[in-house]
Amino acid sequence: HSERGRPDPAPSHQNKMPTLLTDPRSGGARKSSGVNVLPIVAETWARVRNDGDPTTYLIAGFDGTSRTDVTVIGRGEGGIEGCAGNLPVRRACWGGCRLSSGRFVTFYYVDEGTSPMQKGRASMYKNGVLNVLEGSDTEVDMRPGVREEDIVGGGKHGRNTVSSGASTAHVEEISAVSNESTGPVSLPHGVDPLHREQAL
Repeated sequence: HSERGRPDPAPSHQNKMPTLLTDPRSGGARKSSGVNVLPIVAETWARVRNDGDPTTYLIAGFDGTSRTDVTVIGRGEGGIEGCAGNLPVRRACWGGCRLSSGRFVTFYYVDEGTSPMQKGRASMYKNGVLNVLEGSDTEVDMRPGVREEDIVGGGKHGRNTVSSGASTAHVEEISAVSNESTGPVSLPHGVDPLHREQAL
């Protein structure tokens, strides 16, 4: 029982955590990552997702010199190849593309010349930005010169650069397995269902 002006008899270490979480200066919630994805990003992504719109990719990045505002810095036609040909120099970016199959993928790309400070912020904000790009099947390894067939595993070397957790060697090994089965096939552990055709 605490009376006005008397300290609570409970040890102070028991009060630290609840006080921290309910401190009015904290707003009672944890601080967010601080990223501010401008509405134009979601609006442009809706165009990418619309099969009737010619826009098939978007690239989002920091708005000018802002450290928290993210806007569209590139968009256009050409899907993966169009996007790969327009990645920014010395900047980090996030984005998404419509594949020729009608599926959607997202990416996070950091050019080699990007400042360490921007790399750190961009990495910290990655989930906040990519969460705005709803309906994506997976995140891919975007880089200059990449083609859609390289991303989805149909390239001349059978490489699969999709971030699915399966290594390239593992996917190539599975690709070598005979494909004579005509019935339903269960997928080996670690194979992304999006790429089962290439993996089996």
